[in-house]
Amino acid sequence: MHFCHVSTAGSVELVRWAKSKGWNVTAEVTPHHLFLTDDLVASYDPVFKVNPPLRTADDVEALRAGLVDGTIDAVATDHAPHALEDKETEWAAAAFGMTGLETALAVVIAALTEHGVDDPAALWPLIADRMSARPAAIGRLSHQGQPLAAGAPANLVLVDAAAAWTVDPAQSASRGRNTPFAGRTLPARVTATFLRGRPTVLDGKPA
Repeated sequence: MHFCHVSTAGSVELVRWAKSKGWNVTAEVTPHHLFLTDDLVASYDPVFKVNPPLRTADDVEALRAGLVDGTIDAVATDHAPHALEDKETEWAAAAFGMTGLETALAVVIAALTEHGVDDPAALWPLIADRMSARPAAIGRLSHQGQPLAAGAPANLVLVDAAAAWTVDPAQSASRGRNTPFAGRTLPARVTATFLRGRPTVLDGKPA
C-alpha cells in the first residue's frame, strides 16, 4: 500500500508503526508540506490553498524527520498548475493546488538543511534516494533511479549546488504561475536534465 501526500505527524507515526510490523507500506510527502506552515493561510491568499492543507510547524518537523529516517520513502511534487482566474479569486472559489515541479529540489534541500542535514556527504545521497531511487523502485521503473553506468540509459540531472536563485513565476516553464514560493531565494538550481541521453532541460530552460 502506498500513501500519497502524507502531511501530519500522526500520519508519519502510523506509517512508522505499519513498517515496524513488516507490512509492505510506502509513503510520500510533497515539498510544500516539508517547508510551508498553516500560518500562511491566515492571509487568505489562494496560492496557499492546497489539498491536503498546509499544517503546523510541528507537523512539518515530523515530516522532515520521517523523510530523513526513511519512514517516508519519497518526495512527490503534486504539481498542480492552474489558470490565473482559478487562483486569483476569493478563497472559497479558488482551486486547490500549487505548482511545484521546478522548485521541488531546491525546496527539499532547504527543508532538510533547516532540519540539520547540511553535510553534503549526507544530504546528496539522501536526496538521490528519496527523489529518484526509491520513487523508481515504488513505481517499478527499472531504468530509472539507477547509478550512472557505462552503456546504461543516461537519465540524469545536473545541479549547480552552489547557486542561489529567487523564484520568479514569470520565468517558469510551466504555464501555471501559482507558486507559493514566489520571491523566495532557494538553494541549488537544476541546470540540465537528460532522459535516455536526450536533453530535456538546458541552462535551466526546457530544451
